[in-house]
Amino acid sequence: MRIAAIDIGTSSTRALLFDGVRFTGESAAVEYALKHPEPGAAELGAMEVMDALVNCVHSLTLKTAGRIDCVALSSAMHSLIAVDAAGAPLTPVFTWADNRAAQAGESLRATAGGRALYLETGVPIHAMSPLVKLIWLRATRPGVFACAAKFVSIKEFVVHQLFGRWMVDDSIASASGLYALARGDWSDAALAVAGLGRHQLSALASPTTMLSGLSPGYGAAMNLPVDTRFMLGASDGCLANLGAGVLAGGGRRRAVLTIGTSGALRMAVPAPATDPAMRTFCYLLDRSEFVIGGATNGGGLPLRWLRDNFPQLRAGLDARDPYTALADLARTVPAGAGGLLFHPYLAGERAPLWNAAARASFIGLNFGHGPAHLVRAVMEGVLFNLSMILDVLEELSAGPVDEIVAGGGFAHSPFWLQMAADLFGRTLAVADNPESTAQGAALMAMQALGQCDSLAAAAVLLPPATRRVTPDAATHARYAKLKPIFAALPAKLAPFHAQLTALQRTFDQEET
Repeated sequence: MRIAAIDIGTSSTRALLFDGVRFTGESAAVEYALKHPEPGAAELGAMEVMDALVNCVHSLTLKTAGRIDCVALSSAMHSLIAVDAAGAPLTPVFTWADNRAAQAGESLRATAGGRALYLETGVPIHAMSPLVKLIWLRATRPGVFACAAKFVSIKEFVVHQLFGRWMVDDSIASASGLYALARGDWSDAALAVAGLGRHQLSALASPTTMLSGLSPGYGAAMNLPVDTRFMLGASDGCLANLGAGVLAGGGRRRAVLTIGTSGALRMAVPAPATDPAMRTFCYLLDRSEFVIGGATNGGGLPLRWLRDNFPQLRAGLDARDPYTALADLARTVPAGAGGLLFHPYLAGERAPLWNAAARASFIGLNFGHGPAHLVRAVMEGVLFNLSMILDVLEELSAGPVDEIVAGGGFAHSPFWLQMAADLFGRTLAVADNPESTAQGAALMAMQALGQCDSLAAAAVLLPPATRRVTPDAATHARYAKLKPIFAALPAKLAPFHAQLTALQRTFDQEET
């Protein structure tokens, strides 16, 4: 059974080929850049993403001989696009990293109604949430809001382009802030707050739904027969847990650590679970599997920011993978980056702060620091923030996590994996195929195609992780001394970040 798993991400779309649950090694990827036309913006072009998907699949089909039995879709969460009656975009793709709805989120989060919505939907009240983006869009672009026939995610847009149908899987819907987890339906309360009717949202469907009737034009462009089956699929975060083999039950306390464009720590639970302090999310994989955890905006994005904006760091990187080269540069300085800390809040922050006004900062710079220290501090800052999320998860689950399974792009870097093990003070299990999101999509497709009775049965087919990364005790002790300083600073800086954000809004208004 040949399955092409398509992962529609924030900075690229990737396609990986599986033979059953075994990754064949064949893959293709097309990158695109987040656009920042104004402060707080983080946008993509809907057709740019669509073109990337088409080119990505076409490249994969050229590399492989034989028919693809199923294309399984995965997508990043929290995107929002307004479309007209013909399905044409009226707005860019507002991604999870877009912070322009920050004020709307802060206002709603402070109310009893906002808390009730979080408890019903499992989505923290924050600028990332499509619900909050809708409130912002209605207030700032009333003409666009009034003209929109539907409000959809990037995956819904792709499905409509390919099949002419407006439908959304329960998994992506559960990350919208508009979906009642316990009922498995759109939330009437959230729709009222957003000012929407049900007709403006897509029809809900199971993630294992099979799609047929591929557009002949797109079929030809992707080099796929029009009768190729497509599985609607789920969200990237939930599929990453499945692909890592971390499901509810089994008696082991396991968490999945992924770092791609963003980063996250997640655990699986058999029923919806929320946090009284509203620090964690709860999303649906399927009706028997839910994923709780926290996501950080600062994953691979801060490294990409370094790569793209500092010529002295780019020098010599073009001949090889730039992220490997940056890791090699960071390796030249000791753990702790010479007393330099970096808070990776370039796009505000989700967990554990849930503060869209948070700003990134280097703390402790002196003349002894060079480019290598900055790179190492950025990598360590991402992990320090993720370790704070782990603290919250262990608090909520009343005990330590037994094992952390590593996945995502960072799992290709032995140096960053060792850094993570040292900073967390835990052994990391690394799957043979660290692309856990695509792996999860392939596993779900196996169930949808009738090859497995359940997701749990599909997960059993995964080969056990054979690689373990163990922490160095002395390095962990060094990180343990730095972590309290890192953790204390965001709260102390928050008032100044808020003042800077407010001043910047004033300056922007003066300039326009």
